[in-house]
Amino acid sequence: MISASFRVRSGVALLVFMAGCGTAKEGTAPRVARVEPVPPPESVWLPAGRFEMGSPAGELGRDVDEGPRTELAFERFQMDVTPVTARAFAARREQVRAKEPQARWWTDAETPAEWLGRCNLDSERTDHPVNCVDWRAARAYCEVIGGELPTEAEWEYAVRASTTSAFWWGESFEAEQVVGSVSCGSRGCLGGTAPVVHAGPRCNGWGLCDMAGNVWQWTATGYQERLGEDAPSEASGVPEKPVHRGGSWLNHIPSLFRSAHRGLAYPKNGLTGVGFRCVHRP
Repeated sequence: MISASFRVRSGVALLVFMAGCGTAKEGTAPRVARVEPVPPPESVWLPAGRFEMGSPAGELGRDVDEGPRTELAFERFQMDVTPVTARAFAARREQVRAKEPQARWWTDAETPAEWLGRCNLDSERTDHPVNCVDWRAARAYCEVIGGELPTEAEWEYAVRASTTSAFWWGESFEAEQVVGSVSCGSRGCLGGTAPVVHAGPRCNGWGLCDMAGNVWQWTATGYQERLGEDAPSEASGVPEKPVHRGGSWLNHIPSLFRSAHRGLAYPKNGLTGVGFRCVHRP
């Protein structure tokens, strides 16, 4: 596991100078009010290395689009420890809107009636992952904080954390490792997302938490049926079918939480189970 010395925080405190109604007396400093900055995302450095993307032919629950297995190499990069929270997104949503006018998101009050669960923005669930955000909004947020969405390959490299097993913790599903609906046996029976964590059984060997479960996570990669092929993007650079990874609180099928599983968002299912995290490359 990466040691605590690899944990990175970046951010600058914001000072606002308050002018009084009259002129300040000579020799006195102007009143200063400190505005608490939005907590910067906590991230970890992931080591350089090589891995095989995809799943072996005999893996239980394997889908055909998880191959052919492709060997890839990475230089080190940073990834957020947790999915972006509702609090963090809310604090920057005006910047996100300015950067990407076409971005869409839904608040708790705007949650469509046909979607299972609730959208977390503008609710008391500020420490839950932000959900109900589309791909454009996720990309814009990452760019606002100086990062990017991870590629699909980067995401799988990160979730595996040097493991080769079906799940990052082993070959068999373990309910304590994820926020999901497997234990109660039907889609969405858990009821909703859970607060993010920074330690414990939901964190892998590289210190990344909720890489499986809680919310699916958008990637920068467009879907292709075979690994190793590049999907064409729209003229705006937006993938026609962006891949998301990891499984969510909605899912009750264990195989969806495997490290190699690839997901696509479907409009009829809504976005209460979809969020994101960012990467920061040197």
